[in-house]
Amino acid sequence: MRLASKIVLRSALVALVMLLTACSSGEPSWSAPEQSWNDIAIRIETRPTVLKPGMNEFLVIANRQQHSFSSDLMVDVRTEHTDWRQAMPDGALGVFRRALPVKDAQQDHLYVRLVRKGEQHEMVFALAPDATAEQADGKP
Repeated sequence: MRLASKIVLRSALVALVMLLTACSSGEPSWSAPEQSWNDIAIRIETRPTVLKPGMNEFLVIANRQQHSFSSDLMVDVRTEHTDWRQAMPDGALGVFRRALPVKDAQQDHLYVRLVRKGEQHEMVFALAPDATAEQADGKP
């Protein structure tokens, strides 16, 4: 192979590796398992995806099994470090947002309270895989 071809091939390989490295976050991503209440499936997302100590945004996503969203649902959230706070609906999409403090993502949990048609239900979401194992063992 000629020298010029080898240089072009090597340069293309270096560029590809740099592109792939730039596209990856490098930090592991994890999300808590979905939970359900009556006909509503609840999952959470966080911003940033990998939680940091301090204020983090939590998205509670509520989908009804037969409909896209429940317009009569109220969602309150808290962590170990706050009282209950209402999560604000983001349009009519079934997404509720609230920023809350996190001190230790490996130990903290997100508590979600759902209120609909006079009924109330509370859920606990781990913020890390290790916290899920503790929650299953019955530890707070």
